[in-house]
This record gives sequence, C-alpha cells and structure tokens, in this order.
Amino acid sequence: MRPRPLFWQIFPVNLLISLCTVLAVSWYAIATFTTFYYEQMVVDIEARAILLEQKILDLLMESPDALQKFCRQAGRRARTRITVVAPNGAVLADSDEDPQRMEQHGNRPEISQAYSGQTGSSLRFSRTLHQDMLYVAVPLSIKSDSKPAALRLSVPATALNTVLETIGQRIFLASALIILLAAVFSHRLARRISRPLEKIRQGAEQLSSGEKNKLITFHERSISVEMNSLIISLNRMAEQLMERIMLTRRQHNELAAVFSSMTEAVLAVDAEECVIRMNRAAGHLFRIDPHLGKEHPVQGILRHPELMEMIRATLRHNHSTEAEIELFDGQQHIALEVRVVPLQDNVGQPVGALLVMDDVTRLNRLENVRRDFVANVSHELKTPITVIRGYVETLLDGGVDAHADGKNFLQIVLRQTGRLDAIIDDLLSLSRIENKTGDRDALLDFALGNLNPVLHAALQTCAFKADEKQIRLELHCPPDIKAVHNPALLEEAVINLLNNAIAYSPVGSSVIVRAKVQQDGGKLLIGIQDKGCGIRKEHLDRIFERFYRCDKARSRESGGTGLGLSIVKHIAQSHGGTVEVESQFGRGSTFFLKLPDPSCLS
Repeated sequence: MRPRPLFWQIFPVNLLISLCTVLAVSWYAIATFTTFYYEQMVVDIEARAILLEQKILDLLMESPDALQKFCRQAGRRARTRITVVAPNGAVLADSDEDPQRMEQHGNRPEISQAYSGQTGSSLRFSRTLHQDMLYVAVPLSIKSDSKPAALRLSVPATALNTVLETIGQRIFLASALIILLAAVFSHRLARRISRPLEKIRQGAEQLSSGEKNKLITFHERSISVEMNSLIISLNRMAEQLMERIMLTRRQHNELAAVFSSMTEAVLAVDAEECVIRMNRAAGHLFRIDPHLGKEHPVQGILRHPELMEMIRATLRHNHSTEAEIELFDGQQHIALEVRVVPLQDNVGQPVGALLVMDDVTRLNRLENVRRDFVANVSHELKTPITVIRGYVETLLDGGVDAHADGKNFLQIVLRQTGRLDAIIDDLLSLSRIENKTGDRDALLDFALGNLNPVLHAALQTCAFKADEKQIRLELHCPPDIKAVHNPALLEEAVINLLNNAIAYSPVGSSVIVRAKVQQDGGKLLIGIQDKGCGIRKEHLDRIFERFYRCDKARSRESGGTGLGLSIVKHIAQSHGGTVEVESQFGRGSTFFLKLPDPSCLS
C-alpha cells in the first residue's frame, strides 16, 4: 500500500470524528425534543380530555343527540377533534364526522389502552382526515362494574411537525457550522503537526545534497515541546553527521590523491570479478581510462590468464598471492611484480581482491646493465693485464736476453698498457661527465657560440685516421648556426661518433656531418652519417650502454674501449639534449645529437 502524507492521515480522521460526534448529538437532540414535545402535547390533550370527561359522561347518560351536538360545538371552538367510543368499539359521537358512518374504533391503539383504564396516545395518519393526527384517549367509567367507554381527543400533528422541523433546521445549521469549524481547526491542527515534519524532511534532503550543514531552523512559537526537542536532537545529529562526512570526505580525498599518484598500478575488483576502482598507473598500463573501467569485468581489461588465475585464487581461498609475470603491450615486454591481496569488510568477510603491480622492467634492465658492466669491465681490464703479465713473465724467464723478441714483447706490453690507459681515461671522463650533468650551469662552462669551429676541429682531429682508410669526410653546416654548448665536450662527442663511423665504414667511402635546425621540434640536429655495416635492430636499444658491443670480436680489433657511445649520451644529456640512431643493417647508420635550439629558449 502506498504511504500517505501525515496531513492526510490526521485531517480526515479528525474531521470524521467531529462529523460522527455532531451527527450523534444532533440525532439525540432531535429525538429528545421530539419525545419532549410529543409528551407535552399528550399531557395537554389529556388535560383537555379530563376537563370534558364529566360533561361527556353527563350527556352520554342523557341523550346521544345532545352528546353529538356538544362534541361538534366544543371541537370547533377548541379546534380539537372529539370522539366518544362505546365499550364495544362503536363511535357514539364525533366532532368532525357522522358517527353512524364511521367504522369500529375498538382496535385503535389509544382506544385499546383507554379500555384498559389508562391514558392512551398515538401519532399516525388519519384516513378520515387525510393528515397526521395525534390521538389521546382517556377511559370513561359509565358504571363501576362494566367496561369503560373512551373519550378520544385528537389534534393535527402539523404544529408538532412544524416545531420539530424548525428545531431540526436549527440543529442542522448548528451542526454544519460546528462541522465547518471542526474542519478548519482539524486542518490547522494537521498542518501544525505536519509542517515541522515536512521542514525536517526538506532540511534532511538539503543536508544530504550538501547544501547546508544544519537540518532545520523553526521559529514558530506554537510548536510543541516534543517537536522542538525532536528538532534540537536532529540538528545536533546533523552537525555530528556533517563533521563525520567532512572527515570521511577529507580522508577519501587524501586516499584518492595517494591512490592516483602511486607509481604502482593498483586495481580493485569485487567478488563478481568486476572493477571497483583503478588508478592512473593501471589505466596507463592497460591502455584504458581509469574512470571508464569501473564496473566492467576485469577479464575484459587484463586479458592475461596468469593475472586472472591469481585473482580467482585470492577470491576463492581468501589469501594473498605473489608472482612476477611478463606482459606485452604491443611494443615491448613489461616485467611486473604482482601481489594480489583479499579485500575484506569490517567483519572480516571477503568482498573482493586488490592487485598491486610494480613495473620492474627498468630495474631488471638496469640490473642486466650492471651485471654486463661488471662482466665487461672485468673482461676489458683483465684481457690486457693478462697479456701484459704473460709477456712480462716471458721476459723474466730469459726472453729479455733475446734482443729482437724482447723488443717485440715490450712493444706488445706498451700497446696493452695504452689500452688500459684509454679504458681508464674513458671511465674517468664518463664519471666526470655524469657528476656534472646534474648541475651543468655550476660545474661546466656553457656559452652561446657558433658550431662551425667545433665541428671543423673534430673533423681535423679525425682526418688522419680517415686518410688511412681513404675515407672522405664532408661537413655541411650553415655558418650562422649557434648553440649553447661546451666546446670541448661537444667536440669530444663528435670525435667519438666520427671515430666509430670511420672504424666501421668500408675503404673509399664517405662520412657526412650535417648540422641544421629542426623547424617543428625546436631542436638543433648534428648528424653523423656513414655507409658502414649498420646495426641490427635488436642492438639499437642498448648500444649506448657501457661496454656494450654489437660484434665483440670486431670491436676489439678496431681498438675501441666500448665506452665511446656511453660518453656521447652523457655529453648530450649535459647539454640538455639526446642522442639517437637510425640504422639499417648492411646500409650504414646515422647518429643524431639533438641539442636545444637557443632561439626557442626563454
């Protein structure tokens, strides 16, 4: 059943109670007045009958004609119908009709009561006079030992009906007025009770929507003590509730800020394997808007059987699981450390699971770089040391006495010593550049200058090595190109790139150095292009790591330390730029130094 407003529960009930009360009182009043007037008229007519009783008895004994004449005359003067009925029910005289033509009256109620010695009365319709009449009959004792006759007086009930009708109209008007007043007061009472509750409801809705922090303010003096106490209690409750809501909201915002700023990918699912929430890192990892992923099946987002199995195991057994898995995002493989823990409610019942995924791809890569660096630097240092030690031992064992062999051995030791010195110098240079990259303005001398002198100096330095392989060096650099740079460092970077290009270019080829301003990127590009053997695609991501070699045997034959490209990368970073490579295996390579364009710097 649909609930009704309180007003319509109070007002109709009060009005119905008032209506029933007024109707009952009116009915009782009309009945009382009717009985009262009826009894008064009966007493009045009975008194008239008693006054006529002796005269009727005398005439009854003398002559029926005289009795009829008297009844007619007395009835007209008194405007009362007078009827004398014999003990056998025959009409002896009547003031309005001929007694001879009237039927027996012994069966009339009032006559029957008079025959029994009592005053009888009756209000009924007279078929003779065709109107309502009030009949009152008294006994006439003709002889003491015989059945009495009856003297009946009757008057029209018009007067009684008129009086009762007037009284009824007045009672009806009074009842209508009372009902109207009851309706007005019931309406006001219902409004007085329901209006505060309605304002409380409106205040609660405003409170729930955050429009106000107090439930209701009521200024009417006619409000009841109970309602006022209720409003005070509700206001106090509302204030406490708002304080808790604000505290909860603040805590929620803090948790949301922490949740969204976490670098780990976090994803919460419910017991039906639907996403409850995910942070930005998770959205970026799975290439989906974090807000659009809510309430979607997690299987459609993750699409990884091992992750789904970990979630289902946690939901099924209510315990945490950990694993390291690998994802492929379409471009590269991503290593993730995944921990799935159960979510529980305040009574410890499982309601879902929480996934925390930490991308350890870079850490693994750095660990591999560290491992390779340790292995490579150990190998690079151990090889010349082993050679040096072997030839020195040979010399100590008597090889020094053989003049020709001893001299050859010492030259080999000298070359290996030079190689060690080159490796150590490159390591020191790399360490020095790394330490200065963090605060280049304070530790390095950077200034705006022309690039042409730096590039010409690098080509002159490498010219002798290029001439040995009959390699032609070309420079294409507009004379007005300028950059904020450290000439010595930038020259070292270009020399390293040129040495690599010369070392891996075939005899009789050319190496081209170009400098230009990139129009759409705000970068200054220095490109070194060779026509050598090129670099395979799988090596491109790692060639700037220390001691990383694409072809180790050939690299050592060329005399490189394996640190040149790493030094170039850190020099580029110290200038606020980057180094990139484009290469096709068998067709050559092009290395680009990308430096900030000074015209785009603020």
